[in-house]
Amino acid sequence: MNITRDQLASLYPKARAGLVDAMASQAEQVFGQYGISDGVNRLQYFLAQIGHESGGLSITEENLNYSPLRLTQVWPKRFPTLQVAQLYAGNPEKLANYVYANRNGNGPPESGDGWLFRGRGLIQITGRDAYQNLGKATGIDLLNQPGLANDPSNALIVACGFWKWKKLNPLCDKGDFNQVTKLINGGFNGLPDRMAWLDKVRRIISTPPQLPNADAPDVVIPVQQALRAKGYTEVGAADGVVGPRTKAAIRHYCQKTGLPDGDAIDLTLLQALGVTL
Repeated sequence: MNITRDQLASLYPKARAGLVDAMASQAEQVFGQYGISDGVNRLQYFLAQIGHESGGLSITEENLNYSPLRLTQVWPKRFPTLQVAQLYAGNPEKLANYVYANRNGNGPPESGDGWLFRGRGLIQITGRDAYQNLGKATGIDLLNQPGLANDPSNALIVACGFWKWKKLNPLCDKGDFNQVTKLINGGFNGLPDRMAWLDKVRRIISTPPQLPNADAPDVVIPVQQALRAKGYTEVGAADGVVGPRTKAAIRHYCQKTGLPDGDAIDLTLLQALGVTL
């Protein structure tokens, strides 16, 4: 599965100049190289996550120009009072070197690592360790030239390198959008917006059609067994019949994993469950 320039432009109408064209020209080769075009969930999850992380491809470098009040809200432990926050407000470099010191492979504030390895790219890679690991994964010298992560010609490759580094494709195949979010973000910050992006991606990039033989026992039974194995015991016995209990289990699974709402068996469901026919 792949994506066209028109689809990218429709997904990201506020994209930074040059990014859509660069991504479109590289998509087939790069997505294939990193296995992202090998599954519907992989491609859709990737496009949704970078949509959130980059503000629709409009932000490829972390904005660290905060007001004192905002600093107390973003980092309440580091800036417990406005007086403390005032020392760093309006000074992005000083702020980065303070809040990112001694984390993610960075040195102390005086090393300058916090600013040098601030969030960049479509997926906001942050910290010396990330730049070093992605440099190795992509062959781009990000450790010595971290600004390369912002170059439109590198942005897609770096984001896909991050995807591979974090081993996200298997989670996509399981339909676990929440866990993909956690490995990118370290938590579930912005999850509603990420889900909104996923919905938009799915409206623009169509999912596979339903199977013509979706109600056949040799299709239904493996699906029922896979649902039971994942803890959706409301499916009942694996009897090969798509009855109310099986439909309820499918709806529950789709809701929990971020798949499109529904109770039918289609190729997306089979892929997410890991069912091969």
